Formats: sequence, C-alpha cells, structure tokens
Amino acid sequence: MPKFSVIIASVNGLPTIAECLSALETRRGDFDVEIVVVDAAKDNTAEYIIVNFPRVKLIRLDERRGIPEMRAIGMREASGDYLIVTEDHCIAPKDWFEKFSQAHEAGYRVVGGAVENGSRTRLIDWAVFLCEYSSFMPPISGGEAEFVAGNNVSYERSVIEQIDESIKNDFWEYFLQAEMRRKNVKFLSAPSIIVNHKKEFGFFYFLAQRFHYSRSFAAMRRRKSTTFQQIFYLLYTPLAPFHLTWRIAANVWRKKRYRKELLSSFPVLAIFMCSYAAGEFAGQLFGSGDSLVKVE
Repeated sequence: MPKFSVIIASVNGLPTIAECLSALETRRGDFDVEIVVVDAAKDNTAEYIIVNFPRVKLIRLDERRGIPEMRAIGMREASGDYLIVTEDHCIAPKDWFEKFSQAHEAGYRVVGGAVENGSRTRLIDWAVFLCEYSSFMPPISGGEAEFVAGNNVSYERSVIEQIDESIKNDFWEYFLQAEMRRKNVKFLSAPSIIVNHKKEFGFFYFLAQRFHYSRSFAAMRRRKSTTFQQIFYLLYTPLAPFHLTWRIAANVWRKKRYRKELLSSFPVLAIFMCSYAAGEFAGQLFGSGDSLVKVE
C-alpha cells in the first residue's frame, strides 16, 4: 500500500485548520498517511496542533512565507510516495485516500478532483467560491486534463522531484503544473474526488485577497513572457473584469448548478473581478511587491 503525505500550508489559523485536521484523522483508514503542516499563522495554531494532533508533522516558520514556498518546504520534509496538496480550510471526504490510490494505480502520476462549496449561507461566500472555483466545482469532466485543482491534487513524488526548486518555491500551482506538462506528465481529472471549501470571507478582506493573488500571478507570468506577451496582457487588463465574469457565468450555466446563487451574488462577484484586474495591472507593471506573502 502506498504512503501518502498530505501537505498543508497553515495561514488561516484556528478554528479553520482544526476542522481540516479532524476530518483527515478520521479518513486515514488502513492507509499509511503522514500529515505535514507548515505553519505561519499568527495565533496559537502550532501549540493547538501539538496538543490535539500529536501525529501531525509540524513545521513552524518564524516568519510568513508565500504559500508556494510553504508547500515546497512541506514537500521536502514529506516522506510519502504520493504528495497530496490541500488547504487548511478544505474538508476531505471519507474515501479520499482510497480514490487517490485507485487513480494512481491506473497509471496516472498526477490526480486532481473537484471542489465543492462548504460555506453556503451568505451571498459573499458564494461570490468567493464562484470567483475561485467555478472551473473545478462539480460536475467536472473525467479523464485526462491540462490542469487540475491546486487544493485537491495528488502528485507522485518523482514528478515533484523533477521540478526546479525555483518553480516550486516562487510560483503558483498553475505554473508548477504547466512545467509538469512540459515534461510530458499526464494529469487525470477524477470527478468523484471532492473536497469541501469551507471558509467565510469579509467583503474588504476578499477584495484585498483578489488583488494580491492576481498581482502575484501576473508578476509570475511576466517573468515567463516575451515583451509582446507582456504588452498584450497589459492591454487586456481593462477587458479582464468582463471576460472573467463571463467565463464564470458560462461555467455555472454549462454545469446547470448554482445559477440562482450566481445571479444573486453577481454584483459582488463583478466588484471582485475589478479588484482582480487591478492586481493584474499592478503585477504586470510593477511586479509582485509583497503581495505573495499576503495571500491566504
């Protein structure tokens, strides 16, 4: 039976990560599972984990790092045959390890699943979920895929070891997976592997989060772009809110789910997309700044 290492960058603190870890502890079953938490939360998360989850491999950081670097640290310290990456506000299903194991046994070295909304009572949380995960919310297509969700994915260790450390430390999973594809690694999209994304957001908090994420993303993309591509992305920025909002709406309509929630949260969603575009503009012109370490 393969050994799984679950990699979690802890940035949201308590009580969020407590629910995540509690679920994982009950999902182990007969599988050999190692849970690696890289903690940079500002509260007493580390102390709580030591007392309540003694089997967790805890890596405490003295200062906040970017989430890609935190994950890379966890991967280097992990000992599993397969490295599962999730987030501290995601809740794993009962058969998580079983389904990942079956998918890897079929010959796929990277396996990703879907992301469901676990915070359903407020419109702002629907706007957040649709903004981030409309592409990966169920139902998703099964079979080979170009990309898979970055917070519900299992990588064969040898695939991770092929990737340059600078990519793992400094780039979001989009670029990490793009590098894997350049090495001819095939990805499996597994619709039955679903995690619940459970986190409540404040309006201005997520407005800032969208800005910082998109600024860091655009700065990463700029480092890999030609001059012509950089000019194109800069000119695209004013159109980004309209294009991205249309793409989210198209995903929702195609999947025939959450149409009412989309329409109800649409004004908030549109504002978030404007913040995203502003971040794109800043990242394309001025680089990342300190945005990467502010993303939670």
